[in-house]
Amino acid sequence: MRVTELQTFGVLTNNLARARARALEFQQQVSTGKLVRQPSDDPSAFNHIALDKASLAAIEQRKRNIVFGQTRLDLSDKALSNAMSSLSRVQQLAVQFRNDTNSAADRVIGAKEVRQLFAQLQQTANTELNNQPIFTGTSTHGRATGLAITTPMTLINGSNDTLIVTVDGTTSGTIDLTAGTESLTGAQLAARVQSRINADTTLINAQKSVTVTFEGDRLVIASDMSGSQSTVRVTGGLSRAALGFAGGSETTGGAPFALTATVASAVGNTGGVLAGQGRVADDNAAPLDDYVIRFTSPTTYDVLNVTALVTTSRGASNTGGVAVRDAGMVNAAQLTLHNYQIQFTSPTQYSVVDQTTSTTLSSGNTYVSGEAISFAGLRVVLATGQQGGPQTGDTFSVSLSPKNVLTSQTYVSGSEISFDGIRMTLTNGTGAPATGDLFSVVSGLQYQGDAGVHAIEVGTDQTVPTNVAGNRAFIAGGIDLFAEVKQLISALRGNDRLGISAALGQLNQGVSQVAAIQGEVGATSNRLTTSAAQLEEAKSFFITTLSETEDVDLAKAISDLTLQQYAIEAASRTLTKVFENSLLNYL
Repeated sequence: MRVTELQTFGVLTNNLARARARALEFQQQVSTGKLVRQPSDDPSAFNHIALDKASLAAIEQRKRNIVFGQTRLDLSDKALSNAMSSLSRVQQLAVQFRNDTNSAADRVIGAKEVRQLFAQLQQTANTELNNQPIFTGTSTHGRATGLAITTPMTLINGSNDTLIVTVDGTTSGTIDLTAGTESLTGAQLAARVQSRINADTTLINAQKSVTVTFEGDRLVIASDMSGSQSTVRVTGGLSRAALGFAGGSETTGGAPFALTATVASAVGNTGGVLAGQGRVADDNAAPLDDYVIRFTSPTTYDVLNVTALVTTSRGASNTGGVAVRDAGMVNAAQLTLHNYQIQFTSPTQYSVVDQTTSTTLSSGNTYVSGEAISFAGLRVVLATGQQGGPQTGDTFSVSLSPKNVLTSQTYVSGSEISFDGIRMTLTNGTGAPATGDLFSVVSGLQYQGDAGVHAIEVGTDQTVPTNVAGNRAFIAGGIDLFAEVKQLISALRGNDRLGISAALGQLNQGVSQVAAIQGEVGATSNRLTTSAAQLEEAKSFFITTLSETEDVDLAKAISDLTLQQYAIEAASRTLTKVFENSLLNYL
């Protein structure tokens, strides 16, 4: 077979090119340290490398998740520790001022410190991380909370079946709740009100909607919008009073734990005024006291602070040895602001008489020394002394001594009434107010978060919650800590020793409640620590596997590169020699 010079030259040139390509490959391996850089290098190995890198990326993300989760849990733990410190101080003050050596003035001073501790506790409960409250679910919603109602409730078309609401500043049309006559349970009533509000054309066009629940014995209408602009107010309709919204409270969604002012009309009112939902506009100005608005005429009213002393006096002609041990205001919504008298009809029985109206509230009551006698929102404790028990004809006068907040104010239907950081409205319904009509305004605090969970992924199909439901820690865990601290404030201001003792007992349980939640936080944090260690071990494993598959043997690669360079040099010299003897060189 004849071998031409062109064939020889071509073979040598191709060999040189392949040698250079091979050298370039070795050079890239040496410079990058990688044996497999692209699928063509080793398809099977490249697939394993891609999977290992994906696993490492997932591990790194989960580690970042854990860092964020631990930050959130650490902040929760710190906040709960602060809450425990605040509660501990409240307990100390309760024990201190329960002692009979303290005067009424001393207890009022103590109430001021407890009020600040309440604010501190509220601030702790509203702690945020990256503008997200740590003791709530995923959002906070403003809401209107009604008064207690009795269910099942009968809705009758044309009688008590319409409602008008304002949601996030948008007022609905007249909402029709039924076309006939229906008896609905609490849950059914909530579902009906929700569906009909959300079907209102005006609210739909404004993209507003609500969620309605029946909590305990009252309806709660919450805006589906989250944040401080989230509000709900019931402003009209035939069903307003029946559903409990001729009064109640209103809050915004600005914080998970918000102060409230619940307005309610007294049972004995004879006028036709309807109350709106009360709201706290300034937390700092609200002293956590309770109030009564009293109409002194159809056109004027007073605002009275009823978190005050209950004045009691022993009848001048008493012959028994019974004395007043304690007295206090226990329910502002039941107050009538009348004068009362406890009258012993025998050494073992007594009657309670309303002296303002000359009516007997109760009779034939059995006297038990040291047992509380409760009536019209007041409580009195009588106890047998060393001189013996009560005698027939013994009497004890009882009255509340409220403090004036506003006096002789002119009533204008629908105008806002403002005092001590609280805002509310009274509006003529079936008529104007009547002289003597009363409206209570009871302060409190409610939780406005949801049940959402902030969960992080720590493994395949493995998530860990990193938020604590604040209502469990502070309100819904068995003891409403805010209500008990508020009760203590009221008892201190009212010089009510029994109230102080009762609040102290509940606070002792509340401390255990917070401690239990803090234990859950610690356990979750430990779980994240363990998960982080496991992820670090998995990371080391994948790094090792990836290195074995992807990384080059540097010493071997350098040796191969050197040998290939020798091959290139030899091929180049051979090609040069061939070219020197070629006819092409002579031509």
